[in-house]
Amino acid sequence: MSSSRAFKDAATTLLAGGSTFSRLRVAPTLRASTPLRNVRTPHLFPRQRATANSASRGYASISTNTTPAPSSIDSTIGLTPGARVIIATTRGVRNVLIFATSTLGLVLFAFTGTHAYLEQYKCPSPAGVSTEVQRCLHGAWVREEISPDPDVAEVYLQKAVELARKDLETFYANKNKGKDGGDERLAFLEIEKDQALIEIQNRLARFYGRIGRDEQAATVWTRLWKLSEKEDPRSSTLSERSSSGLGSLFGGGASADRPLISQKDGIPYAKSAADCWMRMGEYEMAEEALAWTLSTLASIAPASAASTTSFPIEEIGLLSTLGALYVRQAKFEYALSLFVKALQAVQDHRASQTGSSVETTTDEKKKAALKEDNDMWYCREAILTQSIGETLYGAATRSSTSTSSTATTTIATPETTETKKSSSWKFWSSSSSSPSSSSSTPAAKSKAVPQQKSPQQIKKEEEALGWMQKALAMAKAKSGQHRDCDECAALGLNNLGLINEMEGKSDVALAQFKEAVLHATLAKDYVGIDDYNKNIARLTDADSESTPSKSTLA
Repeated sequence: MSSSRAFKDAATTLLAGGSTFSRLRVAPTLRASTPLRNVRTPHLFPRQRATANSASRGYASISTNTTPAPSSIDSTIGLTPGARVIIATTRGVRNVLIFATSTLGLVLFAFTGTHAYLEQYKCPSPAGVSTEVQRCLHGAWVREEISPDPDVAEVYLQKAVELARKDLETFYANKNKGKDGGDERLAFLEIEKDQALIEIQNRLARFYGRIGRDEQAATVWTRLWKLSEKEDPRSSTLSERSSSGLGSLFGGGASADRPLISQKDGIPYAKSAADCWMRMGEYEMAEEALAWTLSTLASIAPASAASTTSFPIEEIGLLSTLGALYVRQAKFEYALSLFVKALQAVQDHRASQTGSSVETTTDEKKKAALKEDNDMWYCREAILTQSIGETLYGAATRSSTSTSSTATTTIATPETTETKKSSSWKFWSSSSSSPSSSSSTPAAKSKAVPQQKSPQQIKKEEEALGWMQKALAMAKAKSGQHRDCDECAALGLNNLGLINEMEGKSDVALAQFKEAVLHATLAKDYVGIDDYNKNIARLTDADSESTPSKSTLA
């Protein structure tokens, strides 16, 4: 009995374990959501029940721990190796495309943003030019200011001119399509007088001037001012074609006509060209440009009555510059007439400003500005007075003998533009103390002996000295208050010193040279200081050489 009972208990245990395990395998979700302790088991003895429960729990824990989460299941399970390679390659290409697109977008944003910043704040382009022209101008600015490279900057600017002209040719070819052949000449003039193209060429000329290519700069500026004097090619019939709807050159507007330069716009180009020609010694070309500028100002001044206060300032400067040019060419009569006209204009302007007295103004800033303006015009009058005196002295000495003329005409010879850049006003003021002056040569010192002069020549020289002394007194009255007056005083003292040196009055000349150095120091005119000290050294050396010779003779 005992053995049969034990066999029955073992069979019952196996059957109970098998049914439990089958339930766990068939319904795994039920096992995950329902604790195993709640699963009903057949009636077993305590030992048998504990064994079955522990076995069920162990199987459930193993199944739960080894089953992967749905999110971590590899989608390539069950795929062939070739399919897996294709999927991996596709993912790599996708990542590369995302990276390349992001990098390209960042570079494009930086490129566009940089050009937009340069266009807005640093290097504005002329209105109506294409994007390619703008980028060329921006590149030239970078090569001029940020990373200087004149050769590359020149290439950029020339390319901008070329692209702008090509765009204009295309625009006017479309505009005049189907018209008669007479429009080709008008289109050429409109292209050359186009304001945007002129501004780009002006920038090219300024670049040439900055790097010292005066001839190229003067050539470009001369071409521009001569273009400005040509008649506007647009006639009254062109207004009918302006409604064709072509817009601006690059689609920016509704009008078919683009802005062209006028005769007034050529004035600054002519002045710049004249400065370059004068530095190069091409006085005839400079005279032509300055004469045209003066005649243009005279022609447009009556039509600009509302802004008459600005024209005398510009006209006076031109008169002075042209007068200096005539002095260099020894055309003293022409120079004298221009200087007198400029002096009269300055005096008229000062007389018209008497109502705006500095004492009657309460505002400190306005009071200081009025005083600065009054002092400037006062010093301008002194400078022109000095110029008249020097011109008269040059004309007086020119009429004397050739020897005397050679020794004294240097008084009225002004210095070159690049030697003296003392005043923002750019008035002409002569300086015979330049290094090229013949008074500093041994030949000049040997000729510094009083010459026989006719009464007429003596009278002319006395008149010239009267003007120079008057200018010196005026300049000394404002010494220390305005830089131009100190420069004028230094220059006048230097010229008087040279005259006294040629007349044998070395002591007077030396004192005047030393006083000229003091005024030049107040004006911070370092070029003048160097020139005046050379005159002092020359006289000092001459005196030191003559003193031993006298003791030897004694």
